[in-house]
Amino acid sequence: MAWIEDPYGQVLMVKQAYGKKLWALPGGKVKRNESLLGALKREITEETGHRVSHAYLIDLFDRPTKGNFALLYRVLLKRNNTRRRRTDEISSIAYQSKIPERSTPSARYFWKRALTSFEPMSVIKKI
Repeated sequence: MAWIEDPYGQVLMVKQAYGKKLWALPGGKVKRNESLLGALKREITEETGHRVSHAYLIDLFDRPTKGNFALLYRVLLKRNNTRRRRTDEISSIAYQSKIPERSTPSARYFWKRALTSFEPMSVIKKI
């Protein structure tokens, strides 16, 4: 999953088009023989149209009752380098200043952690 902030500290989120139609952080599953970073870059491009410049692992959400976990990467996007979204899984994309009420468990977990235990923007010293 990707933690992507705009210059105002808002976080990029995507809304699922199917199922419960929850807001989530961009990301998805790793395909067979795909690297973690390869999957992250592919999912971000598919869901948002943006391309990744840099990604830094910053957190982990362990869900043993579901038999899975999510890795959270702080992602910096390439400037002015977007492509057409290639998925119908996402109905909306928006930068959010607070966690939407109808969000996935992983988005809620990482949002709470961001407020209390890590500084997502700390990887950038000066721009």
